[in-house]
Order: sequence, then structure tokens, then C-alpha cells
Amino acid sequence: MLPYRLQFPRDKVATPHSDLGAPSSGLPGQSGASGIFLLIDAVQYPGIWRILQYRFRRLPWVSLSNQDCHAQAGPVLLHVASNQTSTLGWFLEHTRGLHCLSWIESPLGLEALAEHLRKLTHIEGEDGAGYDIRYYDTRILPAWYQMLDASQEAAALGPVSSWTYLDRDGMPCTLFGHANAEMTAMPMFRLTAAQERTLLEAALPDIVLERLEQNGNADLAAMPRSLRYGFIADQVKKATNQYGIASTQEIVLFCSLALGIGRNFDKLLPVVQVLQKFADAATAAGRTGGYSFR
Repeated sequence: MLPYRLQFPRDKVATPHSDLGAPSSGLPGQSGASGIFLLIDAVQYPGIWRILQYRFRRLPWVSLSNQDCHAQAGPVLLHVASNQTSTLGWFLEHTRGLHCLSWIESPLGLEALAEHLRKLTHIEGEDGAGYDIRYYDTRILPAWYQMLDASQEAAALGPVSSWTYLDRDGMPCTLFGHANAEMTAMPMFRLTAAQERTLLEAALPDIVLERLEQNGNADLAAMPRSLRYGFIADQVKKATNQYGIASTQEIVLFCSLALGIGRNFDKLLPVVQVLQKFADAATAAGRTGGYSFR
């Protein structure tokens, strides 16, 4: 079974490098741009701080965290010259599978691009509540991009020439921007309820997968890593859409049973009776696929 992958209807904007005839190395910096910027999620790759201190101590970089006390918990932006492809190659090799690295080509300088990216981090929900979004986690980046409306997309990618990341299969994909250094001023993004739901739906399989791994689920550990996300994503979709299971804790339990008994465990008669109660409760409450982070 192939892993679940988010689809991109904006084919001309988000395109795998292989479709563009890019070099087989997948490395940027080949197009003659003056430099590139590496965006690294320090939560997923905490070793970045020692690496910057010792191995790449001459690389210009800045933390995107607004508070010094949280600097090492936030993302870091590095400026790499276009002829330093070996540096990018090193980071690609050492962050493989960590979902923490993307690289950006932009006409902006380091500080200006960092300030632009900080603005993208802070968003406001439909109810007016503010929160941060971890778009620099490359599992979230495609879902974040996909939920943007046209004006938000233009603002987010305005000063960006290209923004490249590795998808779940390790294939490089690129979001193409407008390369306009003047397109940096923008208000805080305010998301609609539908946009928030899109992000939540995209993030939920990873949340469930992480909890199962933290719980030391033996059945998950026995499954090849390349198959785990696809299996869990399918079960999460079934639990929320088909049975209206509402809490993350209950979705984790549903996935645990699927791992231990089989992907179609919900067809067993005793289980059917229990799950029908969830579905009936969801129908009575007027919700389908509603869930929370309880």
C-alpha cells in the first residue's frame, strides 16, 4: 500500500522536481540565483545548534523565534551561497526522514526573509484566537500551502522565488512564488473555520502516529516505517468520517485495534455494535467526522 499523500491541484505551483527536468541530485542553487536559505525546524533537529557552533560556524543564520528564551525551540534560517551545494547536500543527508528541512530561493536578504517568515508563523482563527503554525515542519508545509486562499498565497510566496522540501517519499517538491522583494508587507493571516479544519485533518494522522510511537505500540513497531503513515491515515479517516469518533484518544485506540487485529477489524460483529453507538451519537449531535485534541 502506498503512503497517503496530499494532492496539489495547483500543479503549476507545487511540482516535483522530477517533472521539471531538474538535476538528479535534486539540489537547488543551479539556476544562477545569488544564494539560497535553509529553513530548519530545531524541534525536529535539535543538533542544529551544535552544528552551527562547530561544523558550519561561518554560515550566516538567524532564529525565527521572537523570544530569546525560546530561540532553541523555534526554526532557524541559514543563508548559503549558490556555490555551496555540498553544504545543502550535507544537511539533506543528515536530516533524512526528520521532516525538518526546506530551502528557499528569494531576492530578500537574510534578516528581511526571516521577518517575512515570522509573520507567516502567527495566524488568527475565525474566533479571533491567535496561535502559531509550524509550517516549517515539512509534513505540515504542503497542507498549510494547500489551505491558503489566493490572496494569502500571493502574500506568503510574494518575496519567494521557490520553496522546496522533500515529501514523505523523499522526493523534492517545489512551491513557486513571485520573486518580488517588495511583496513583504502583509497583515496576520486570519483563517476561516474551513481552513482550520483542513489543517487539523492534515495534521491528525501524524498526531496519532506520534502518540502510538510514544506509547511503544509493538504492532506499529513491527510494521515497515514506509507503510506506517498510510495505514494510520486510512484508519483515522475511517474513524472520523465513518464513525464520527470525536477525541484523539479514542482515535488512537481505534488505530491500535486496527494494528493488532487487522485493518478491517471494524467489520467484526462485536466491534460493529460498539462503533455503531459512536456513529449514532455523532448523528444525534449533528456532526460527522468532528474531533478534538482530548
